[in-house]
Amino acid sequence: MGFQPFHRPGQKTFGPWGNHTSSLDWCEDNYTHSSHIAEFYNTLSNVPFILLGLWGVYTSSRLNHPARLRFMIAHSFISIIGVGSFIFHGTLLWHAQVMLDELPMIWSGAMFMYVTLVGGKAHGSVGLKAAVTIIPVAVSWLYLRYPYPVLHEVAYGALQAITVPGIIQLVKQLPTVTASHVRSRQECKSNFLKGAGTFLLGFAIWNIDNLLCEGLTGLREGRGEWVNMLTQGHAWWHLLTGIGASRVVMALTHVTLSIQRPDDFEFAYILGLPYVRHVQQPRPRIVVAKDS
Repeated sequence: MGFQPFHRPGQKTFGPWGNHTSSLDWCEDNYTHSSHIAEFYNTLSNVPFILLGLWGVYTSSRLNHPARLRFMIAHSFISIIGVGSFIFHGTLLWHAQVMLDELPMIWSGAMFMYVTLVGGKAHGSVGLKAAVTIIPVAVSWLYLRYPYPVLHEVAYGALQAITVPGIIQLVKQLPTVTASHVRSRQECKSNFLKGAGTFLLGFAIWNIDNLLCEGLTGLREGRGEWVNMLTQGHAWWHLLTGIGASRVVMALTHVTLSIQRPDDFEFAYILGLPYVRHVQQPRPRIVVAKDS
């Protein structure tokens, strides 16, 4: 396969699902809470990830717009990653790591890129659809043949390098004719920044968890379950990534809808998290004066 399974010292290397064949073993002791779940908190922390994706699918299905299917698919990938990560951390099997956790990230990245590049159009071109299909298929084939993490990281980074500038350009296309347009544009920018910030915070915590694993493991010993739970950095990565990704896709949904129909859609919030819906009350049309 081109790699060797990795086991942290002192940890179980097998379970009811077989020998641990993954190339990763995160900073959580194995089988401490369940005989069937290798990494308990790293597994259960994917449940909010899954639910946020399903919530996005539901809210997108209620939008009266020909593009709603692509928003539903984008949100569904959040749930798919959550399910795959749940299975991977529960089993620590290589096939679950690659097929269910890592490669879905590439497919989701390709889908987010597609939504961004289509922008405010009702439908994407045949060429763009073909490219967005070929890219993850090619990366999947290469990664299964040469399963080196750097290949996965470069491919995912390349997709983000196309998507992020595309999102910035979409925000610039939003109309600013009325005061409500200006507020909507600011709200979109705010949700993008909050989503990206939440994602980056999770990424930072995950890296701290990796770098300070030995110290964190010692800290957890004999200090009770609350300390054990709250110091699981990779679990926090799952939670914060799910929240950040959901917020970014919601903001992307709003932006792409509002380019052509800026008065028809708005953000609403539940538990502080945004979703997109049709405008509930007509907005007063106060035209913004332009400097001459």
